[in-house]
Amino acid sequence: MAPSRSPSRKRRGRGEGAIYFVERRNEWCASASFGVDPETGKRSRRTIYGKSKKEVEQRLGDIRIRTASELARKRTPTLREFVNGWLEREVKPNRRPETYKSYSGIASRHVLPVLGSLRVNAITPADVARAIGIVNERTGASMAGKARTLLHRIFQRAVALELTIRNPVAAVEAPRAPKHEMQFFTAAQLAKLFEAAKGDRFEALAVLLATAGLRIGEALALTWADVDLLERTVRISKQAQEVTGAPRIVEPKTAAGRRSVALTAVAIAALRRRSKFARTEGFANPGDLVFPTSTGTPPMKTNLHKFWWRPLLLAAKLPSIRLHDLRHSSATLSLAAGTNAKAVADRLGHTNPAFTMRQYQHALDELHHADAKAIDVLLRRGARKGKKKAPKR
Repeated sequence: MAPSRSPSRKRRGRGEGAIYFVERRNEWCASASFGVDPETGKRSRRTIYGKSKKEVEQRLGDIRIRTASELARKRTPTLREFVNGWLEREVKPNRRPETYKSYSGIASRHVLPVLGSLRVNAITPADVARAIGIVNERTGASMAGKARTLLHRIFQRAVALELTIRNPVAAVEAPRAPKHEMQFFTAAQLAKLFEAAKGDRFEALAVLLATAGLRIGEALALTWADVDLLERTVRISKQAQEVTGAPRIVEPKTAAGRRSVALTAVAIAALRRRSKFARTEGFANPGDLVFPTSTGTPPMKTNLHKFWWRPLLLAAKLPSIRLHDLRHSSATLSLAAGTNAKAVADRLGHTNPAFTMRQYQHALDELHHADAKAIDVLLRRGARKGKKKAPKR
């Protein structure tokens, strides 16, 4: 039965849709459009009926909120879409090629297979924890930590672009990676290494890493213009990196990476011998690399390890450590000798001396314990000699 007072048709309010009375149904009707669904390309339109105008207005408002939220969710890109765009538009043009390669590899192998199909604003801390757990189980805590760091950076950018209101990675802790004991050579072992390397084409490389504390990439990027044998210094202003299997000279990451390092007498002698080699090879010009391949390019690190470093360790009858560990040997021995931490940090190219001390404290503790044992041995020997020379009563 129709209401006694037939409602008059009024102009509808802005945004409230069409609301009118349908006499044949004896009900109020509300009809509204909510925009285009990005998945189907069709306009999203809803029509509802109710016993009163107030009822359909309220239901229409509820539907409007839910539909707007759903459409917004559908407009938000998936993590795969966002990451691929972020890598190409922001990382590739503005970061080092090695950084772009690293980010791309971690994302494609470890992050996107698990989370790539989810929309950015739908990913929860539980999703992130599950993904990091999978990486940890498959490859270990170190790579899981790298994946978490990358995800945190990605979501920081998504929050800044207002694609999501929070960073779900912030609530997820990184797995604890087991601490590996730092390897380094003692002064006696370095002496054996230098003796075995004498006359070798890359003798000066081993000496520079172990006495000046250079990074491998910094040493491989040195030109003769960077070496001043009279002033006994080398100038570090670039480094060699390998990108997609090819060596490339790049700028240091930080201002602290640009520095001048004093040379020891052992390093000066080794560089003079290297200079003689360079003249016979035709690589003695100021712009030539100090440690080039036969074609004048920086050597690949894998080739150095395989064809030079490992055979050298065998010849010297020394434990197998990485070539990079010569840098650790330099820092550890300098700190153990009492060199100021700031001076060591400057030589290594560290921004913060506190980082240097944290990095090498464990190795220093080992040396200090060894030193204490050596003192004990000397005291025991002295005590035995004293007893033998004591006069008879």
